[in-house]
Amino acid sequence: MTASHDAAPAADAPRLRRRAVWALVLIAACYVGQGLFFARTLLPSGDMVQYLVAGRLAVRGEISLFDDRLPGNRPPLPFYVLGVTQLAGPNLAAARHANIVWGVATLCLTALLAWRLAGPRAGVLAAAFLASQGVVVAYYSNEGYPAFSACCLAAGLLLLLGWDTPRCRLIGMAVVGALFFVRGNLWPAVPLLLVWALAGAASPASRVALVAVVAMQPLVFFASDPRHLKILAYVPLLNRLVAPLGYSSALVLDDRVPLTLTENLWEAARLVRRYEFWVLALVLLLAIDVARWLARRSTASPREGRVGLLWALLAFMLVVHLWMFQLNWKWIGVYFLSFAPIVPVLLGVGYSRLWSLTGPRSWSRRLVVVTLAVLLLPPLYFVRHPLLPVGEARQRDPLGRIHTTAARLRELVPADAQVFLYAWNVGYYLSGLPPTYLQQAYSDWTLPSVRVDDNVVRRSGLVPLSDLERWLSREAGYAVINPTYLAAHDQEFLGATRVMRELLDRHFDRIATVADYPPAVYDVYRRKR
Repeated sequence: MTASHDAAPAADAPRLRRRAVWALVLIAACYVGQGLFFARTLLPSGDMVQYLVAGRLAVRGEISLFDDRLPGNRPPLPFYVLGVTQLAGPNLAAARHANIVWGVATLCLTALLAWRLAGPRAGVLAAAFLASQGVVVAYYSNEGYPAFSACCLAAGLLLLLGWDTPRCRLIGMAVVGALFFVRGNLWPAVPLLLVWALAGAASPASRVALVAVVAMQPLVFFASDPRHLKILAYVPLLNRLVAPLGYSSALVLDDRVPLTLTENLWEAARLVRRYEFWVLALVLLLAIDVARWLARRSTASPREGRVGLLWALLAFMLVVHLWMFQLNWKWIGVYFLSFAPIVPVLLGVGYSRLWSLTGPRSWSRRLVVVTLAVLLLPPLYFVRHPLLPVGEARQRDPLGRIHTTAARLRELVPADAQVFLYAWNVGYYLSGLPPTYLQQAYSDWTLPSVRVDDNVVRRSGLVPLSDLERWLSREAGYAVINPTYLAAHDQEFLGATRVMRELLDRHFDRIATVADYPPAVYDVYRRKR
């Protein structure tokens, strides 16, 4: 049942709905325009290109996403969704344009959820709060998973909360349960939403069905292939169950030093600044709600019912992420995007209610209009995305230079060569050269930092020193190396980079240096005759 808070007379409702639909069309067009700009401008991320590297091979049936050459720390569905865009060959634009479509779908689902909760004005405002946040649109327009994962969560929330019927609740929980295949950082949302759905179920049979549609999905996944158990190596406590199989977290083998509390607080402050207008809008909305509650003027608290559940879900997910990423809170900036659609729904509902409490020509209505303008317009321009080049850097067309680098690598290395790679994976992937050693093509962080059994290293998707020595001594015909990586890590990875340099000097000749994109230089080596 829709809880509308519009003050418009019933006779004006159809006209208001028509206006809302046209407003949503314009907002979606604004989103697409921004998305196309970011798709052409953003620098690619090696972490996101991983989905294209492995997804393309998985869609073609050439690999399992959980075999020994990959860390197996990520659920499979985004790999297949993005891999389909690469069937014609490595193509950043294809993946980014597909993500624009997923972003528009997320926008529509977010608007519809807010509409169902609080009427058409809330839907329009929710869409505006999402589309105007340029940094979010930018993240949703890159080559990775954020847009797709956000769309899946928004679809589940809409089905679960948009209609109060047993069938929609069941279908909604099935979609929410499928988040198991989408993003690991969304898993905590599943039990919370399941508890809410069980509390509203009308019969024991309904409760059994709700639990079944959630529990059966991971059970079938694990039963279908024992290699799928590898993902449990990244789950606290459950990682002990798969340790006897030789599976270990790549984060453990990498032995990364956690940031201090002061450093993490600084990273948290930087994240607040990145999403500053959403933070400001949420804080202002909560302050107004608290003030009205203290004055005993609140007639509809945002903590009631479904909207209250969304507030609780947002707070719960933020706390869980602070706990999960104690190693480095900087990572939360990207992981947050998977559940970011919760924010514009809350803002759309909250500011729609404020609007309905003011008179058409009152000063309070004008104040709401000015507030919305301040919250919605500046973030279209102030886009604090770390991979968005600005000023002179943008004028040099860095994305074009990356493709030039890829073309140059394609000229230097035969298409059927066996290639040892220790460099940024993006330029190499775009070159279309073979991923001879998939661990290296997938990520540039492939060397362990702690001494463990070679079998554990191999099964966890990393490269033991013995394999590295064999590849460079006997197998690889070419090597593509980033000299900066070698120089930076001589004191790490158990001396592997020093061994790498010695073997390159002994067995290879450097034939070219590709420096079209200065941040990622590639030295190309050919085996000595």
